[in-house]
Amino acid sequence: MKVHASAIIILIGFMGNHAASAQRNPAKDPAAASIALMKPSVVQIKFKSDSAKPEHQEGIAGTGIVVSDEGYVLTAAHVVTGTEAGLRGEGATKVEFFVGISIDTMSGPGSDSRTSFAYIPCTIKYTDPVHDIAILQLAQNPFAEAFRQGIKIGDKEPKVMLSVAKMDQSVPTEGQTILVSGYPLSIPTLVTQKRMIASEPFTAALTQRPNVPAGSLTPEIEDSILLDAVVNSGISGGPVYLSGEHSVLGICEAYEPSPLFTSQRPQSVVPGAGQNIGLAVVIPIKYAIALLQKNKIETKLP
Repeated sequence: MKVHASAIIILIGFMGNHAASAQRNPAKDPAAASIALMKPSVVQIKFKSDSAKPEHQEGIAGTGIVVSDEGYVLTAAHVVTGTEAGLRGEGATKVEFFVGISIDTMSGPGSDSRTSFAYIPCTIKYTDPVHDIAILQLAQNPFAEAFRQGIKIGDKEPKVMLSVAKMDQSVPTEGQTILVSGYPLSIPTLVTQKRMIASEPFTAALTQRPNVPAGSLTPEIEDSILLDAVVNSGISGGPVYLSGEHSVLGICEAYEPSPLFTSQRPQSVVPGAGQNIGLAVVIPIKYAIALLQKNKIETKLP
């Protein structure tokens, strides 16, 4: 009996040492390894406009995923179409989008520790509004040698951090731990959250959104999956993938809003106000793959 108890103590000690070792050595942490492999394929999507409001003349629209070495980027459609509609609705007559490719400025003399981007103009090439998917085409192929040679910071030629994401049509199951990466709140570095798949895939019909005129129905995304995460809007369009792997299983669509009520009795909805209920929507990658294949864009599949 004493021997058995000692064995358990030794095993617990070994497990603790192994966990501590994994924390000290990121290469042994499956999440850290997955993030490192996914990171070069995740890009920032920026907008510029001639809006009269200075704060709306330039900003981060969301996140994208490089899916082809010919210069195509995948994102959530509302990242670009919603941003453009909002800007034009307030009077902007010119709206442009740019894809920010991460570049390494950490090595060499005069290195800069801040994240830097090379921005390439892009156009909205194809969309699937039902599933909230858009494909952007870059004006210049970032994999071309001419693009790489044309980037300089001072007298340095920084390394372009870029790769093509692999996509997997497997559907993550309820309870699985996943990672979602992107650029929230104009933060100039990639942010990754580790959370759990909160629901099985489900299909919803047209719905009446809160604070929207009666009869104005919004189409819900088919085969949505809910993610147990408070995800900020800048991460919309970012990849959803399993810890320990680096294939994109879905596209993150920010968060599921809930109406904000007053504290009065009886309660009433505060017009134009809402709150994050702690659930984000995941769009299964199969719809993006279908859109890419329909338009004959070659991608990486398992």
